[in-house]
Amino acid sequence: MNTQEPPYGEGLIIDKLYVTKGNSTLLDALSVQIHPGQCIAVQSNHITGQLIIDLLMNRAKPSAGSVTWRGVPLSSASLATKIGWIRQGDPLYERLTPKDALIFYMKMYGAYHKDRLEQLLKLTGLHECVNTPLGKCTLSEQRRFHLARAAAHRPELIVIEDPEFHMDLESSYLLRQWINTMCEEGASIFMTVPSLESALTMTNHVVRLTPSGFKSVVIEDEVPVAGTLQEVEILEAHGHTSDAEEQVFVAEAEDGGQEGTGTTESLNEVVSSQPSTKDKKSTIQAAENEEDEPESASAGAGQRFVPQISFDKIPARIEDKIVLIDPLELNYIESQDGASQLHMHSGSLPCTMTLTELERKLKAFGFFRCHRSYLFNLQRVREVIIWSRNSYSLVLDDENKSKVPLSKNKYEEMKAIMGIG
Repeated sequence: MNTQEPPYGEGLIIDKLYVTKGNSTLLDALSVQIHPGQCIAVQSNHITGQLIIDLLMNRAKPSAGSVTWRGVPLSSASLATKIGWIRQGDPLYERLTPKDALIFYMKMYGAYHKDRLEQLLKLTGLHECVNTPLGKCTLSEQRRFHLARAAAHRPELIVIEDPEFHMDLESSYLLRQWINTMCEEGASIFMTVPSLESALTMTNHVVRLTPSGFKSVVIEDEVPVAGTLQEVEILEAHGHTSDAEEQVFVAEAEDGGQEGTGTTESLNEVVSSQPSTKDKKSTIQAAENEEDEPESASAGAGQRFVPQISFDKIPARIEDKIVLIDPLELNYIESQDGASQLHMHSGSLPCTMTLTELERKLKAFGFFRCHRSYLFNLQRVREVIIWSRNSYSLVLDDENKSKVPLSKNKYEEMKAIMGIG
């Protein structure tokens, strides 16, 4: 969510919205605050997302909590013209064309303007079917019409249930352009999204439903400090990375490695307390010379050469059992709240290793860290989708055509690895 909380009364404020029925909790406490001009996505399953929208529309009653827009309860009649709603089951005037239906809605709100009408038809790609009755339009075109309808009267807040419901790839692209345009106009957008991968490509503000309740998703891109990563990798390659250096490196990787942070200072302090680079090179050279000695010399001294053991499989947990997974079975790995989830053709399993540990272990198998929270198998990539200059997705070749977000800082690096011009 936002790093700076808006003052009370500004924008949408969902304050500890909570629903119970008997001894069951239907909705864990949800707290969200949105500035005007911002978009936030709540990632949850379909049933929970539907319940959240019902609560916002006052079609369901919360056990506790409140929802306000600029300090006024969202259920207030005075806000009816300031909010646009998009639900999965929204009805259509099937005999009207998209243009005629938009004119009807605009006049109903007293907001008809020819330029606005043309803007929305173009923004949602409805010009190709502008004279086709809505009942004969495709499901994807009908869904795009609802985007235009919800924005027809220039609402201050737009609430959407499952934005990509019934949408094809072209419509998903137009959806993201529509979101950017609405936010630039100053509208706030609240969405419930079933897929975390989709949510991450639509907005930088995502709240996720976890077993321990709703939590903000940290999605800052990892940007290593120049010079630091290279030196640590050199030390690791020779097996001389100290425990202190290892801890600092892991902390930096998980914190995003921002320049000017205390992490860089800590690493510099650790490195300065270790032997100099010249001394390390001497030690490394001596160790290599010892390794290059004839094996017969060691054998003559009564010693036996023991090769270093390498174990490639990845441990996953199923209840009280540990299952070992071949790296080549993996499509991608997702990490949230410190827990890693292995995704395969046969399903998904939790893993006891962190994403940073998995990245090091799987790099030799062609895995790439495409996002702070995602690691994927390069061999599984089928398509690269460019939503905008700052938003990308990878489509994998599994049965579900899984989508994995690609951070903008990783795009050029991945192109170089894959040989994409």
